[in-house]
Amino acid sequence: MKSIVFFKYVLTILLALYVTFVRADFTAKVQRVVDGDTIHVKDEAGKKFKVRLTGIDAPEQNQPYGLASTYHLRGLLLNKIVLLKSKPKKGKPYSVDRYKRVLAKIVLNGIDINLSQVLSGYAWHFKRYQNQQSRSDRELYSQAELHAKENNLGLWREKKPIAPWKWRKIKK
Repeated sequence: MKSIVFFKYVLTILLALYVTFVRADFTAKVQRVVDGDTIHVKDEAGKKFKVRLTGIDAPEQNQPYGLASTYHLRGLLLNKIVLLKSKPKKGKPYSVDRYKRVLAKIVLNGIDINLSQVLSGYAWHFKRYQNQQSRSDRELYSQAELHAKENNLGLWREKKPIAPWKWRKIKK
């Protein structure tokens, strides 16, 4: 009888730890905005993370609208407490890219900041990785890019804006 009670006790603790560990969403304070799609944050426990905003690709710093994209994101996020929404992957509570950046959708006061960057014309919808997005996010981000393009917002004011993934290839 004691072993059954002990087993239930251990199982309850393990379940609580598992639920805590796989929890992908967490809050953090934005400490630095690196560029239009990358930030540094510190969570409530004091752990620091470099975060890549998912679903978007912003102009590089040395390309047209690169600095404008950075300043726009900085104006939205610097020193704010945000919610990072990331999918658990490979035993971690969040997805990480090859540069060890947390991949996340940033939410501030219920607003999808990644989407805001696209909608304002400060980033492209990064279709190369759209399969990592939910169907509704894929549609929203695509529509946001069309809206920004049709209304000549941000980088779409350029005659022939070059997507960052093409810019990086040219600059190599």
